Amino acid sequence: MVDPVSAAERSAFNRRVVYGTTLLVGLSAGLITLQIETTAVQTAGAVVLGLLVGYPLAKYVVPTGPAPADRQRERIDRENPFTDGGDGSDDTDPDDSGHGDGSGHGDGSRRSGDYGRR
Repeated sequence: MVDPVSAAERSAFNRRVVYGTTLLVGLSAGLITLQIETTAVQTAGAVVLGLLVGYPLAKYVVPTGPAPADRQRERIDRENPFTDGGDGSDDTDPDDSGHGDGSGHGDGSRRSGDYGRR
């Protein structure tokens, strides 16, 4: 089975995509100037200007931060009042009285995932 992508791998990949996109924009600006008769200085200036425009553009387009699935999982955990924190505790008989029925209610009522129907 394949492990999830770590945050370091995601960050390194995003950085490479930003640099690659910046280079692509800069070189394309230089190639456009080759279609008309320009000097080498003008072509170099167009490449530099393309790099200066390409970097902020790439930073805007390429996502940064945690993976979308991780952000969604964190948001759901924050909004869910029933999250137990993952400590593995079992609350079937919270007062150790021995009267628990295994449902966590202790009053003999049955617990159903099918709400509203009996």
